[in-house]
Amino acid sequence: MNQNSGQQNQLEPNRGKNRNRSGRIFLLSQLVFLPVIIGVLSLSAATVNNRPLMPVLHENPRTVRPQHDYDFVITDRQLNEVLYKLRPNFSPDKPPKTNYVDHALRFWGTKIEFDDQSLDGVQLRELLVDHKAFAAAWGENETPLLSVTPNGIAVRTQQGRSTVSHVDHLLGSLAEVGTPLSYKISAANVEGRLIDMVRDGVMNFSLNQREYEWTTLALAFYAADNSPWYSPEGQEISYDYLAKRIMRETQPDGVCYGQHRLYTLTILLRIDDQMRTQEKARSPNGPAGLISPEMRSSIMSYLGDMTSRAYQSQSAEGSWDGNWPDATIPVRDPDTDQLSRKVLATGHMLEWWAMAPRELHPPRETIVRAAQWLSRVIIEMEPERIERNYTFLTHAGRALALWRGGFADELYRTKMISGENDQLLPFEGSK
Repeated sequence: MNQNSGQQNQLEPNRGKNRNRSGRIFLLSQLVFLPVIIGVLSLSAATVNNRPLMPVLHENPRTVRPQHDYDFVITDRQLNEVLYKLRPNFSPDKPPKTNYVDHALRFWGTKIEFDDQSLDGVQLRELLVDHKAFAAAWGENETPLLSVTPNGIAVRTQQGRSTVSHVDHLLGSLAEVGTPLSYKISAANVEGRLIDMVRDGVMNFSLNQREYEWTTLALAFYAADNSPWYSPEGQEISYDYLAKRIMRETQPDGVCYGQHRLYTLTILLRIDDQMRTQEKARSPNGPAGLISPEMRSSIMSYLGDMTSRAYQSQSAEGSWDGNWPDATIPVRDPDTDQLSRKVLATGHMLEWWAMAPRELHPPRETIVRAAQWLSRVIIEMEPERIERNYTFLTHAGRALALWRGGFADELYRTKMISGENDQLLPFEGSK
């Protein structure tokens, strides 16, 4: 053994002692800092948990009514025929598709009654929110439409004929027909209330999901103020932020050629008007409306641009297609039936314009040509084709009713019952 080897052996015990001493120091340091780390994490979690995870909501949704009654857009006789053709009278040999029922509820409301086999308003809503009614139509072996989750009650979406077609469209429909948050609903024999469905929608909401127009719409109808809320991940959400996200998307990308986004933005403007008027009446220095003045200006500018683009791309017959913002670009789904595409695009266009402030309207001739084309197509359409395109047609029929200053159930009852206008057609199925 050489001298260096002896020195090495003498050093090894000291190194071991040093490593043990260093390990003890490291462990003690971690024990000192661990409570601090835990404290910071707990404080962070408490801060997130103390933030509101739900917007402030009213028990009853607001009512946003049409502002225009233009008999030059569609006559009483034409509207009479359109509404009669679009009754929710589905094939009796199989259950009505749930998205048909969902759209029919939004179109007809809960008060409509028919004296034939058409589903009335009460039946439409119960098929969507009462599991017993759903199971009676679809059978006990069908997966329920509504299911209980840790956050509330979820709606089965885009999973076949027995499910709805748009994320939170059912919430939007229930809001627009005036359903209170305390309204009883049942999910596979578990009783709940509409607020449970709203809570689940909010807690599972993601700013990156494909469509959030109907979530935004539903929350706006129930909104008590413009206070922000937070996602479970800690993201701040407000109606301003949602509007900004909606306008960020490229048109006509998105569901129904992006037209749902235009309708939702229009309703945000209308509810903002209501809130500002009501708060001003209560207190001149009351809180702001649903959106900030800056965001309102941005929405008006955005929708004005959409109107300008649509005006320039309208076809000679009065319709629009899936390329409504620019008719020079190809339609993205050319294999889809062209008439269906045109009914979809034209009906949705007329629907948001009917609810929009007059300064967002195109020239009167543009509206008249579109409404006349749409009404003629619907009146001439065969029953089988009406059922195949029913979801699109509900937007079209609703739009035509809105241009006459009311909702479909109001105009069906008054114009078809009263006989005030000698142009009305006497239908055997009307009350």
